[in-house]
Amino acid sequence: MQVHSATRQGSLLEVVQVFSDMKLNIKKAYITSDGRWFMDAKHTTFELAGRDRPGLLSDISAVLTDLKCNVVASEAWTHNSRMALLIYVTDVATGKPIDNLKRLSEIKHLLDCVLEGNTDKEIARTAICMEPTHSGRRLHQMMFADQQYHEGDTDQEKEDAGDENRPLVTVENWEQKEYTIINIRSKNRPKLVFDTVCTFTDMQYVIFHATINAEGPQAYQEYYITKSDGCAVNSEGERKLLEHCLETAIKRRTTE
Repeated sequence: MQVHSATRQGSLLEVVQVFSDMKLNIKKAYITSDGRWFMDAKHTTFELAGRDRPGLLSDISAVLTDLKCNVVASEAWTHNSRMALLIYVTDVATGKPIDNLKRLSEIKHLLDCVLEGNTDKEIARTAICMEPTHSGRRLHQMMFADQQYHEGDTDQEKEDAGDENRPLVTVENWEQKEYTIINIRSKNRPKLVFDTVCTFTDMQYVIFHATINAEGPQAYQEYYITKSDGCAVNSEGERKLLEHCLETAIKRRTTE
């Protein structure tokens, strides 16, 4: 399949997102650069991000049940004891989205209490979204935002450091062309390219060229990128952050 479009930030992500939603796996791709899919807006969406713990989903479900909310669907990601959760709800009595501001504020307050517990008030967040959103895209954004507040090695990350199956990410600059070259080797799985491209987009990087080979159990991705200002990655801290974000984005999705 060939796709041609004007060069525009985010256009590659939109194409990959469509493939992902249609359950199509990208086996090989060649990309150079010198459509959308949304959930139906027939519900109210609550976005929660914070510390994961045993029984958290059960507690959230109990609160929503007590408040006469019907859970239509939900999707959660967890990684390194952190959690991002989307819950789609309707009113039990009417079957319609909840739009009463006072009631929404009450629901949000009680969800905040469940999520925060006694120790996590500074890094637990609950939000209400009335607009359609792509769940996978939004979960990436939530996890990316959460890790900005929760930096540093966890015990799980230290254990993962010795894992032979962890993704291998290298970042190096091509001085002559002012590109940064990203090479990624990882276990192949569905939505791998989508997760990678989401990460570049969230971090404000522009992809100019890419080669992807995911025909076997291992996947190989190579990207030529710049920052949104046209410059290559120019600091060690920036390089390490990019490696870390790509690795965690690949590791945190559970195979569907």
